[in-house]
Amino acid sequence: MMIRLTWRRVGAALAAASVAGAGFWLAAPYNISARLEHWPPVEYLLHGYMRNAVSNRTALTDPPPDMDMSDPALLRLGAGHFVAGCATCHGAPGVPRNPLVLQMMPKPPYLPETDPLELPEIHWLTYNGLKYTGMPGWAGAGRKDEGWAVAALVRALPGMSAETFRELAFAETDPPERAAMPFGTAGGTLSVVENCARCHGADGLGRDGTAPKLAGQSPDHLFRALTLYATDARQSGIMEPLAATLTEDARRDLARHYASLPDGTGGTPPFGQGDAARGEVLARQGAADRQVGACLGCHGQPGNRAPRIAGQHGRFVAAWLALWREDQVTPGPDAARMHAAAYGLTDQDIADLAAYFAGQTAP
Repeated sequence: MMIRLTWRRVGAALAAASVAGAGFWLAAPYNISARLEHWPPVEYLLHGYMRNAVSNRTALTDPPPDMDMSDPALLRLGAGHFVAGCATCHGAPGVPRNPLVLQMMPKPPYLPETDPLELPEIHWLTYNGLKYTGMPGWAGAGRKDEGWAVAALVRALPGMSAETFRELAFAETDPPERAAMPFGTAGGTLSVVENCARCHGADGLGRDGTAPKLAGQSPDHLFRALTLYATDARQSGIMEPLAATLTEDARRDLARHYASLPDGTGGTPPFGQGDAARGEVLARQGAADRQVGACLGCHGQPGNRAPRIAGQHGRFVAAWLALWREDQVTPGPDAARMHAAAYGLTDQDIADLAAYFAGQTAP
């Protein structure tokens, strides 16, 4: 028997569906308790939609060409953040998930035993987070560059030994058994300085340029930088959560501590293929035809609050010059000035400047 479709019947069907939907919404028969597993069809719909949403949004995304995703230095930076910001929920090699998170629905996956997604998908989830799951977005607005270090680490977790993970995350902690990270704390039983040393080194000279050298910088610059991170005025998903836990006195003590450390006897190996001689010309004179400012007009000048960059690792110099060139908001309140100075730099200019400053001895 054929049923003839009329506007009256369509309207009646829509009205019935609306009444049924309203009844379902008011009666709330689907139990949303986190103690119960999802009904399989609901789980399939939710998880399938999530996978499609992430996959579609990363289909044309590739890791930055200047980042080696297997670089131990990048993995160390990712591990340094992961152990403080991610391991409580997702575990780590030799580190089980906290019992509290096992009562979440959905449960955060135990990443050392989870087949990893593609790198762009891991990066998207790291930076954007997921609604309705407890997975937060990245704390540093616009700092997508930082998320790649975590993505590289997550991609490498399956099959990684507990010893390797501890070496990546706590290489400079002494003794290493004090580096356990209890639930709800940023540094376990580490002191504030020891926690900073995981990325900046116990000597303040950084670890392969993924974090800056702090030794010998002016205490005013270091205190100001920590305060900007603590107050969300400078963006970094790695630094902001740590700096926000520090009191003003703790920030001043840290600044004095690192300012008092010797800044090393010389420069660092250059990073990438740069011409240090050409970089020196740019650093001293700039390039007026492209409105590129002279770096040394501010950096390293007595009384100027700009940080000293002579002797910084070339990797760090290159990364931040690229940030300043591409975005005048992301790094912080001085971004407009730095963006104007760096906007005209080419990739080769950046490599040349990185080679020059990396080879300099701090005054």
